[in-house]
Amino acid sequence: MTSEQSLRKASYHIGIFAVSKFVSVMGANIVAFGISLYILKLTGSATSFSINILCSIVPRVLFSPLIGYMADRYNKKVLVISSQILTVVTVAILLLYANWQGMSIMAIYIMMVFYTIFTSCSGITLTASIGQLVDQDRIQKVMSLNQLSMSLAAIGAPMIGGILYGFVSIEVFLIIQIIAFSISTLLDATMNFNLYKTEKNHAQKSEPFLKSMKSAYHYIKNRKTLKTIITLALCLNLFFSAFAVGISYVLVEVVQFKSLHVGWIESIGAVGMLLASIYLTARKNLKNPILFSKRALLILSTMFFLFALPLILFELTYIQLFIYYGITSFLMTMTEVCTNVPIGVILQKSIEESYRGRVFALFETLATGMMPFGILIYGFLYDYFGAPSVLIGTGIIVISLTLYLLRTSVLKQMKEEQLNENSQEDKFAEA
Repeated sequence: MTSEQSLRKASYHIGIFAVSKFVSVMGANIVAFGISLYILKLTGSATSFSINILCSIVPRVLFSPLIGYMADRYNKKVLVISSQILTVVTVAILLLYANWQGMSIMAIYIMMVFYTIFTSCSGITLTASIGQLVDQDRIQKVMSLNQLSMSLAAIGAPMIGGILYGFVSIEVFLIIQIIAFSISTLLDATMNFNLYKTEKNHAQKSEPFLKSMKSAYHYIKNRKTLKTIITLALCLNLFFSAFAVGISYVLVEVVQFKSLHVGWIESIGAVGMLLASIYLTARKNLKNPILFSKRALLILSTMFFLFALPLILFELTYIQLFIYYGITSFLMTMTEVCTNVPIGVILQKSIEESYRGRVFALFETLATGMMPFGILIYGFLYDYFGAPSVLIGTGIIVISLTLYLLRTSVLKQMKEEQLNENSQEDKFAEA
């Protein structure tokens, strides 16, 4: 295949990837919305709702390392397509069971466990395949389109789910999921997962699981760029749990907004995410993505202070508070996208093809594991220290952490490391 043909095929991959991701994420979000409401309506129990969340977190933490190992060892296209088919089969089995025996909470829990395993497999493997699907110059576009798809789904899914829930049964939500994932599977099946395959090391294919994961750990440890970014990301997942817990706590319990207005503020935030995704998709490649991400992260860190400001310094009317927190939410999601997308681009370009599956899987395991831990800690902190103290304290920690981990000397080392790796790749390509 000529270079021009490869570029045309890569352009096709970009379009298919964006559509496929949007369809699958939209379907998944609509179903998640419907199932959440169904469980709450059926049981009226927060515990039952929490168990459902655990069923979507614990399997991801436990199985991600194995999925990463498989993604590096076996055919990525086969893994993506087969896991998507198994996702459809899992939801179809629950639908048949519901028609035969009636829907039950236990059946939903069991479905969620297998559903999470299979969607994690397709998600991690597809992420590890991006460098093989498109050329290096357009990885930023793909990562931005990925974020754009999630933004559109974040806006559209609750609206569609809310409308449907009042008129249709939970079985219709499952049918929507089956249709969405079937379309996504058919689209992904048309892509060439070896278009830009540059694997240089096949040694890991004969390694046992534990030895293979150990080599992935040492691979991260010996690279300044990966070690710094992953350390920063894990810390941020912990500390930004302050937002996951705090936004609802501040808006509902402290400010006492109506639930409808809380939903509007979240929608305004989703619009900010959408606009930032469009901006990064349309603009040229960032010359220094890690510096761009650092600046965005420092701006994002100030949102902790902005959220706390009306609680300690001045009083505002209900409408003024709504406008204030709407703008803050908009800025927060915009800067969040501007932080995450460049980091994703750096990871895609910095990780060798033969390690991508395991590195992304390790990252997924640690990051996902941090979420419930952080939520638990911040739930305690908000109860005992109050929102202003927790938000301001966390903001100071995140700014200090960013300035330390991404200090000038470290950024220089990371840039030099990337230049050396690019030079080695060019030599390999010439050979």
